[in-house]
Amino acid sequence: MDLFNLNYAEFERFLFVLFRVGAMIIFVPILGSRQIPGVMKIGLMLFISIAIFPLVHDRPMPEPKGLFELAKFLMADVTIGLGIAYIARLIFTAVQVAGTVVDFQMGFGVVNVIDPQTDTQVSVTAQFHNILAVLIFLALDAHHFIIQAIVDSFFVINPFEINFASITPEYVLHLFSETFIIAMKIAAPIMAILFFLSVGMGLVARTVPQMNVFIVGFPLQIGVGLMMVGLSLSFFSILVQNEMNAMPIKFMGFMRGL
Repeated sequence: MDLFNLNYAEFERFLFVLFRVGAMIIFVPILGSRQIPGVMKIGLMLFISIAIFPLVHDRPMPEPKGLFELAKFLMADVTIGLGIAYIARLIFTAVQVAGTVVDFQMGFGVVNVIDPQTDTQVSVTAQFHNILAVLIFLALDAHHFIIQAIVDSFFVINPFEINFASITPEYVLHLFSETFIIAMKIAAPIMAILFFLSVGMGLVARTVPQMNVFIVGFPLQIGVGLMMVGLSLSFFSILVQNEMNAMPIKFMGFMRGL
């Protein structure tokens, strides 16, 4: 098959692949960052689409009979690509939520930095955890899971029976709620120590009213919090690795629900 001499029907099939891959590239973690130049994103979309197209060329795909049907099927492909990227991004969202909760507990709630991936302000610990999550993501080759999910979607999803009103919204909502559970698991060790520290400082304030607990407690909370962030890194790494290794199962659950 000559990719540079496609007839009209084959070009339509290539558009389905390109739009699905393009939506994934735009929204997926790291590659979808605003720091990645647009030209590089477009080149990556074309490169991945050209690599995938021969693998899925013989799969059943829609045959639109007009411009309206073509736009409808292309929007369905964009939605599938966004869904796959959304599932991958939820892990990083959980990491940032956990870091934000920890920073509020430590007293760093007003200290924010710019996240280069989303170009938004996040707390210091959230950005630190986010950088570690990115390194773990690349070390595990988790981006291969996402590309494999795009390829599998052409084999699992029947393009003639896509129904977004089925169990898909419920499954996506389940993954969204699971994100907060993961965030609480990440933040739990640090929050527990800081809670007991606050209780201890409250008891000291009651027994020794002459002591200014606020002056002593603020730097103590920061010091203990930072120490616990360092001590919990191994737990954080194991938890994030488990969630990233579970991404293929989540992708498959999303695709089977369509």
